[in-house]
Amino acid sequence: MILTAVFFVLTLVVSPSAIIGIALLGFAWGAMIKSTQGGSVTVKGVTITQKQASIGMSALSAVFLFYLLSHIFWWTLGTSGIFTTAHAVTRDASMHKDEGDKIEMTGDLTINAEEDAAFLNPAEVSPV
Repeated sequence: MILTAVFFVLTLVVSPSAIIGIALLGFAWGAMIKSTQGGSVTVKGVTITQKQASIGMSALSAVFLFYLLSHIFWWTLGTSGIFTTAHAVTRDASMHKDEGDKIEMTGDLTINAEEDAAFLNPAEVSPV
């Protein structure tokens, strides 16, 4: 996930159309916030509250960003998938297979005296 986020940000930074589009979207959000600063705005006789404007702007932003960043998203996902696969194939995990430091966990887990759930205190099973 971190690698994907890093690739996404790096790809976003070097894409002029993405930078311009996000800047325009930021200005649109600023204009919406400024126009609804008093709690609502009236457009052609229809009163729109700040909450309604924010919900509408969120939906428009999502559609706009999906369109604007679709190529960046797939490029980033593909690149991070290649690197993740390369890491998984070449990783030597033999050092993690040692069970010499494994500790046997025993005892009764009693969290609350009134709690008597079967998964907390398994019943003793007698051999048949």
